[in-house]
Amino acid sequence: MPTLTVSLQEEKNPPVSLPASVPPTGLSSVKTKGKRVSKSSTNVSNQDEQKPQPKKRGRRRLLEDEEQRKARRKAQCKLNQRRYRARQRGLISTLSLETEGLNGHLRDLQDYRDFLRGYFLLDAQPLTTWDDPRPVLVAKHFIRAFRSGFALHSTESSALQESFVRLVCAPDMITQGSTTDGIEALLLQLKRYTSYHGTFEVLPSNVTVVHAPTQEMGTQMTDDKLTWVLEARGAVSMRISRDTLIMVYPHVLRHHDRIAQRIVGQTIEPEFTATFHFDANAKVTKLDQHIDFVGAFFRILENAEDVATLLEGALISPFSELGLDPQGSTESALTRGSKQLSLKFILL
Repeated sequence: MPTLTVSLQEEKNPPVSLPASVPPTGLSSVKTKGKRVSKSSTNVSNQDEQKPQPKKRGRRRLLEDEEQRKARRKAQCKLNQRRYRARQRGLISTLSLETEGLNGHLRDLQDYRDFLRGYFLLDAQPLTTWDDPRPVLVAKHFIRAFRSGFALHSTESSALQESFVRLVCAPDMITQGSTTDGIEALLLQLKRYTSYHGTFEVLPSNVTVVHAPTQEMGTQMTDDKLTWVLEARGAVSMRISRDTLIMVYPHVLRHHDRIAQRIVGQTIEPEFTATFHFDANAKVTKLDQHIDFVGAFFRILENAEDVATLLEGALISPFSELGLDPQGSTESALTRGSKQLSLKFILL
């Protein structure tokens, strides 16, 4: 008969966790793993954990990725090369402009040297009053020296032009209606014509002898008859800019905007006539100049009424002077012998 065996297992009671003993409140420290930790150090460590970490100073850490480092280096090299090429182009442009200016000044010096050689007769035989070549030489060199107006951009070239004018003109020269300080009045008008327009260029012109002393005059020779009269005819190219309207045609900007829009930016080519009077010493005693502004503007506006409106209030004298007295008189300040014009109408 089988035997039934029953094994009884003792039920073990689960472990009971006892509450941790609370240290006495009077103690300032507890023992942990054989070490004594103070409350103050615990508070400091908690505050340190809450504070943000300060940024590290010094060089930035290099990129770890080798490909990124190469790409960054390549981009930096391209940028440096682009800057270098830009500096080189700027330097080349500056040197080219300086070289061009020096070449132009050298040509002016050579022309002036040739003029002085002929004016002081260094290469010619002694001459008489009847065949004096100096008046024609002066008139031709005057047109050539001021073919681009007064050289306001270059101190050397402008000094060369001024020395030429003072050499060939008499101290009491009469020019453009000015009876006193004729040389200063001439230089002032040359500066104004150049600075008041966007571009200024004297087109090729011819010089003819109107009057010259002859041997047939015999004993009737006087200082008044020992004069040469030469006439230069040609055209001058001038571009009308906004500064031109402000300085010469201010009424158009205020009251006639339609005409101003039609002429600004346009290039006019009025015909001019310059008459030179020389004494027996080949000095310019009188210089008359006339510029045909009417014909030049009529070719652009194609309306006589608009041309009359444009020139009626223009600051241009009957002697083709630019920059009249702003007080509204029809007489130029230079005609009255005064050079103290309003600074509003002087652009040097």
